[in-house]
Amino acid sequence: MKSLIVNGDDFGYSSEVNAGIIRAHREGILTSTSLMVAEAARDEAAALAKDYPALDVGLHLVVCMGRSVLPPAEIAPVGDALGRFNNKPVLSGIKYFFTPGIREKLKAECRAQIELHLKLIGYLNHIDGHLNFHVHPAIADIVVELADQYKVPCIRLPREPVFTTLAISRDRLAGKLVESAIFRTLSRRTRRMAAERGIKSTNWLFGLHQTHLITEDYVVGVMDRLPDGLTEIYFHPAMDIGGTPPAPSSQRETEVLTSARVRAAIASHGIRLTTFGEVARAG
Repeated sequence: MKSLIVNGDDFGYSSEVNAGIIRAHREGILTSTSLMVAEAARDEAAALAKDYPALDVGLHLVVCMGRSVLPPAEIAPVGDALGRFNNKPVLSGIKYFFTPGIREKLKAECRAQIELHLKLIGYLNHIDGHLNFHVHPAIADIVVELADQYKVPCIRLPREPVFTTLAISRDRLAGKLVESAIFRTLSRRTRRMAAERGIKSTNWLFGLHQTHLITEDYVVGVMDRLPDGLTEIYFHPAMDIGGTPPAPSSQRETEVLTSARVRAAIASHGIRLTTFGEVARAG
């Protein structure tokens, strides 16, 4: 059996992102999304989630390149005086690993994001992270502990079969190999901790190495090579709805997610679309 979760990241970031995710769910193959609970369009996203109950809404945990839920004074030095996290992932990662006492502040912020998500959406079946920061050594322990405490059944593990991706698209060859080495190592540690607490994840994942470079050919290529078991593929869709136009890559991803060719590839290989919620209910 080949089962596939199709996720749209960054729900709540903007109305353009919300529109892309809803169109990809309503007209395409998107089954799941993950919410940024402190961003500008999060209330709109929460209202849309109620209009589309089949869309499984998880938490897109943010500790870099985004805003905090807690007031700046409560989590300093995690964020700045305006409650914004650092926009430089490498520097943030070093800071979170080496700064004494910072992990308790990070834990408080992660807890606040989970609790706000539950207030806005009413359930939480999966957690992933903006820039996949949730598998950073300083964050993963917190995420696994809180997922266990709040009975969150699934988390994302960003370990992509890199040679499968390279067989489809060889752009960014060196970058993909470096990403693979880093995220496979981090995911292995996180998987071990999660398994000890009975927290599930998919067997495979795609989208990491092709972020902002996803095309229809790439997705069809993934479907042609999809391994048995449970796989997640994630996107960053958005639509131009008359305000600030989103990135062309995000607009293209919305078209890919609603593509008849992609849907046909899924059907031809007998791939079953599912959600983290269904995975959790199946035990």
